[in-house]
Amino acid sequence: MVASVERAASLAVVEVPLKLIKVSTRLRSTDEDKVTDLAESIEGIGLLHQITVSKHGEWFHLLDGMHRLEAFRKLGRDTIPASINQSDPLIEELIEIEANLVSAKLTSIDEARFIVRWEEILTSLGKKAIHGDNRWNRSGLTNEDLARNRGMSKRNYQYTKTIANLHPEVQDLLNETSFANNKTDLIALVKESDEVQMEVARLLITGKCNAFKRALELARCKIFAFNWDEEKARLREQIGKPYSVMKWNGDSSPLSRLCKLVSHQDECRVEKRSWGTFESPNSSQHPDHSAYFINYYSKEGDTIADVMAGRGTNLLVGAALGRKVVGYDLSSQNLEAVRSACLEHTEIAPVDLVLHNSDGVKLKEYEGQESIWDLVTFDPPYILNAENYGEDPRDLCKIKDLEEFNAKLEECLLNLKRLVKQSSFAEKRFHPIVIKVGSARRGSTGLIDMATEVEIIARRIGLILHDKVINVLDSQWGMFNVSRCITNRYAVKIHETNLVFLKY
Repeated sequence: MVASVERAASLAVVEVPLKLIKVSTRLRSTDEDKVTDLAESIEGIGLLHQITVSKHGEWFHLLDGMHRLEAFRKLGRDTIPASINQSDPLIEELIEIEANLVSAKLTSIDEARFIVRWEEILTSLGKKAIHGDNRWNRSGLTNEDLARNRGMSKRNYQYTKTIANLHPEVQDLLNETSFANNKTDLIALVKESDEVQMEVARLLITGKCNAFKRALELARCKIFAFNWDEEKARLREQIGKPYSVMKWNGDSSPLSRLCKLVSHQDECRVEKRSWGTFESPNSSQHPDHSAYFINYYSKEGDTIADVMAGRGTNLLVGAALGRKVVGYDLSSQNLEAVRSACLEHTEIAPVDLVLHNSDGVKLKEYEGQESIWDLVTFDPPYILNAENYGEDPRDLCKIKDLEEFNAKLEECLLNLKRLVKQSSFAEKRFHPIVIKVGSARRGSTGLIDMATEVEIIARRIGLILHDKVINVLDSQWGMFNVSRCITNRYAVKIHETNLVFLKY
């Protein structure tokens, strides 16, 4: 015969009426799918593990077994096997937390919350070593003991626990999203201010950003204003070191942060290659690289132009450094992203930001005009269809034939020669066209060095080669080419060439 509730105190397991079981506010909600699965299992083979309750007057408070309880309710049962513990609020909460930590699939946020509360209860019960204990008088569990109990290293345990330091509202906002499962990103977010944390959460839950890193960059830019005076001072130092071979690196400067607002935007990002889970996006010019030529060949208030702007590094840098900007690109998304970043984060006036969603070869918007730009700096696509930047058939990246590509480039340079201001060597007045180019290989046809091709074109149309600067690359793509280069006995390309042409 089943023991009655009145005999509960003397028995290990009794049948408790479901209507007498109360569930206090829990630290986590139930999983309906898990309840359904449990109900099917119980219907087939019975309940394998009883629930745990404590008795308070005529009522029983659930300590462990919420999913099992809900499964019995789903099956329409009247009673459920249960073991009864003495009532102690801390012990009850501890049982619930430990059961969830052991058996539940928690988000990283929930796991951190449970661990922190678990430690608080253990401390209150005198079960956790406190600060100041030493190995001779220590009586409680250490952090190393607690980590081992959770099946973690001490380092991982401590990192996990720090997630509970996120702003409480941020925890609640992110806990229902997939971002709550990325421990590395959450730990990084803990280090940010409350304002940045809240902005990141807002961007992620509204879908304005699909990636954590992107949301973090946007949030930092919104919360922490750019100091362009300090950045201009930093960049002026570069002019005193005009070497023929240069390398620009680092990605934490204000200019880098500004350019990432566009280059890392999901709508503007284009992948060049992928290997399994690793993806290599089409490269972007380093902002300091762009700033070097803009500072070297122009001054604040001058007009600079980029006729193949892509994700707009030259335009963004120019706007940040106090130049008037003219930009061309065949992608309206790119241009809108550039416009938004310039107007929101630099001091450029809207009238000084002129962007054309048009062909940067023909430059039809400037037909009949001459000598209007102080500096032109641009970066045409690599030859032989090496990279894809979009679907517009006018894009030079679509051209696979070298002669056709060179013909388009010559048309572009002729228009630029007309539009750039005249230089004077005697007066030391220089208004260059700076063009950054690379090279390509196609098997037995050999190496095609675009610097050579462009120099021939420029000489033919009357442009003077004033200077040539090599920039060293730090390319993700390069590391995947080593084996192929060794097989074919040629060098790994780790540079590009910046050609500086003048109109005298």
